[in-house]
Amino acid sequence: MSIYYAVGVRPPGDELKTDQAAYGWYTSKDVGVTFTDGLNLIRVTPAARGPLRLISAKPLMDDGGSVRVVGILARVNPGMLPPDFKVGSFQQAPGFPPDAPHAAGGMPVEGLIVQPPMRGEDRWIELQIGYEVIAPGRSARRGVELVYEYEGGRHKVFIPSYVAVCAPSTAICPPEYDK
Repeated sequence: MSIYYAVGVRPPGDELKTDQAAYGWYTSKDVGVTFTDGLNLIRVTPAARGPLRLISAKPLMDDGGSVRVVGILARVNPGMLPPDFKVGSFQQAPGFPPDAPHAAGGMPVEGLIVQPPMRGEDRWIELQIGYEVIAPGRSARRGVELVYEYEGGRHKVFIPSYVAVCAPSTAICPPEYDK
């Protein structure tokens, strides 16, 4: 009899899907501004047979040096939406963590348990990434890696969301997808 152990991180299975092509946005802000990017989404599919445990999220940043990541939260939609909100996700909100009512409810990524969707339910994970603009120039994120555990294995999925941030607020900021 042989026993095999999976070492390292595996690609995602059918439990999470990024059905879209690369997407994102761009902005110009002044040095000192802190904001939250909320368009980092991945769908939890009905193929998920049990809970997923989030391990970490990592924005894939260039070395432009004009922004720094100040934190990352996760929100499972629709279950973690604030009362009276039926739609989750937002492009940006001031500050981090965001205090706009439609953006509230995020929790630390590490250890968050995501249950599979109920029959007929749409469920997705929204990563809310906080940035502080720290210097003039341009920085870009080219996607987000999400590491999670599912059915005894550790998996990594790529979320194809980008953002380009330029400083100061008067700077013309070319979008990342044009590069």
